[in-house]
Amino acid sequence: MASSHRRFVGRREYFGSLIYDRERGDYIPFDWDATLIFEESVKHSLDVVFSRLDGRLSLQSFQTFVMLCQSIDLLDASGVFTGEMLTSPPAMNILSAPLRVHLTVTQECELRCRHCSQRSRDAAPSELTLEEFHSLFDDLATAGVCEVTIAGGEPFMRADLVPIILAARQRGLTVNLSTTALFVSRVAARKLAEAGLKSIRVSFDGPTEKMYDYFRGKRGQYRRAIRGIKTLREIFDNTPITLHTTIMKQNLKELVNLQRMVKKLGCDVWSVDYAKPLGFAAQDPRLLLTREEAEGAFKTLRRIADQSSTRIEMAHFPYRTQRKVIYRGFGCVGANLYCHISSQGNVAPCSFTADYFPAGNIRKQSIKEIWQTAEAFKKFRGFPGNDTCHHCDHFSSCRGGCRIRAITAVQNGSAIDPNCFVMPQPALAAQPSSPIH
Repeated sequence: MASSHRRFVGRREYFGSLIYDRERGDYIPFDWDATLIFEESVKHSLDVVFSRLDGRLSLQSFQTFVMLCQSIDLLDASGVFTGEMLTSPPAMNILSAPLRVHLTVTQECELRCRHCSQRSRDAAPSELTLEEFHSLFDDLATAGVCEVTIAGGEPFMRADLVPIILAARQRGLTVNLSTTALFVSRVAARKLAEAGLKSIRVSFDGPTEKMYDYFRGKRGQYRRAIRGIKTLREIFDNTPITLHTTIMKQNLKELVNLQRMVKKLGCDVWSVDYAKPLGFAAQDPRLLLTREEAEGAFKTLRRIADQSSTRIEMAHFPYRTQRKVIYRGFGCVGANLYCHISSQGNVAPCSFTADYFPAGNIRKQSIKEIWQTAEAFKKFRGFPGNDTCHHCDHFSSCRGGCRIRAITAVQNGSAIDPNCFVMPQPALAAQPSSPIH
């Protein structure tokens, strides 16, 4: 869909600014000197802008920076900032707003997935209306949130899914879609393609019909999923499609075959995560991996990555992350870089923490107000961590791993991620006390 929005939009942060590139779909962090250059370039010549730096940059460094920015069209040929810098002030020591929002548009889903982290598969009472989504997207754009991932439940259960995505795109938001692909038709896929999606993520947990249908809790779903993925691949020929797998005991030995399915279906990325003891998954502990099994899965995935061209994302694994870490302190990206909004407007650090850290509702407060002032977010960001993580060589990128895994395991937000196998784990009772309640 054609958009009149500028390619670049920036917002001030405690370290300088973040510039979102709508073409690349990513944020670029800059310090205060770079921010001054962007803001002053629209009012003054480059000579005047350089003089206002008061000698903090050499002329050669300044000229090199200008040329680099011009090479990606961040500055035009005259050295003028080509984007839009929002006027809202930065927050103290945290990002002024989330980078991205994970938005559940409905809780409804026809499947009975054994590993589902939701507590209900029915549409929630009083889910957000299309008009309320319009208001929400206005609020996100004003706050400088430039990207949203739309998910469910199953988002195709919303008859107005395409209008919802169009509403987000009309406000300059980049949209990702997360789905099972079971309800994808050619007509719907073409409408979505016209609206414009940055990426599509399809959950896919079993390489055979028997295993896939077992996880879905319903027969006949495997073939529907294959058809849906093939339709998406055909219609979205230039859009990255990710196959997402939740690793459980039952598919632990099928990782190589799952990787082959990624290639067979023409998907671009394979993302993986461990099942968490939440929602329906909490009712069947036989799904969950032990620490030793988690380590085995990680080693298998590393071996697959080394021996194939498949791009594998393991962002929620302890030990390493490919995400930019532009926040301070201990803990995962929830409430630090991202947040979740439920289909009823409830905000939480991530979808897995909704019951533990309810932060507010967008029907009553703006996303920026919730992000900056909610006690639940302050608490989630405030876990001090533990000595084992703080002394680990990988802490600067890992930051302690997944907090909800630690919380569900030992009710301690500062504890080691129980799936971590990098450092020897002390006895649980010896970990520092930082209860969640």
